[in-house]
Amino acid sequence: MSESTFDEYLRQWREANPQRALAWLFLRHDERICYGALAALVHEWRKTMRDVREVQVAAAKLGWWREEMQRALQGQPRHPLAQALFADARANAVSLRYWIAPIDAALSALAQTPPADFAAQFDAAAPFANAVAVLETRVWFGAGIESPRASRVAAFAQLTANTRALTAEIGHGRSPLPMNLLARHGLTIESLAGDGAHRRAALRDYVAELQRGLSEAIRMPGPLTLFRTVELQDDLAALGRAMRADEPLAALREPMHGLGNVLKTWRAARTWRATERIGYGP
Repeated sequence: MSESTFDEYLRQWREANPQRALAWLFLRHDERICYGALAALVHEWRKTMRDVREVQVAAAKLGWWREEMQRALQGQPRHPLAQALFADARANAVSLRYWIAPIDAALSALAQTPPADFAAQFDAAAPFANAVAVLETRVWFGAGIESPRASRVAAFAQLTANTRALTAEIGHGRSPLPMNLLARHGLTIESLAGDGAHRRAALRDYVAELQRGLSEAIRMPGPLTLFRTVELQDDLAALGRAMRADEPLAALREPMHGLGNVLKTWRAARTWRATERIGYGP
């Protein structure tokens, strides 16, 4: 496949969140290829979990990706993301089990039932998020580095992204909010699609859970990739806006802009570079 196809995957990944394009400016060319391809690859796996309506079709797609990871480590990648990624020594140094762990977690998630409460929802999201965080940490920082913080941040990022995509989630018959929260506010999955006082109250309760958990995750040990850090900053700011806003969902979806956002990303890049220099780098 052509280089333009690879560039298109990277573009789609960057455009899914404006903060990614800003972080992109602080990477070298080789880092954009390696880390960008990894992020876009995980994006493709998540899209399969989220957007493919029929479980059998989603399972088949994920099964193809599992085989592709095996082929890639044998020097036979077919997909442009895998071709670019596994041309880099940082990716080839990571064992196969770390590449297929997120895919296996994604396959298991296809059969999940609606979670009863927030704890059950987090537990359901954790296997995929943890496997992705472990993979990202190994590619970005090398073998032998653990980051409990990255795993927690990745899980809350997944739940926050699902909440932003509330309309699409409901269209697939899923609720970003757990069942007990819907019951507390007299909502069903179908009625959650329409704006109103009950939905706004339920969203504020849910946003408070996300904000509390993400704030606790920040204090955990372990490095974060640059992409995870800027996503964390964006999510925390968005959750804070949503708590204060009349319409929480609109505030959650509002993108960050301005010089302050650029400075935050610059500081995040400096922190990541410093982390590399003290021994986390590959």
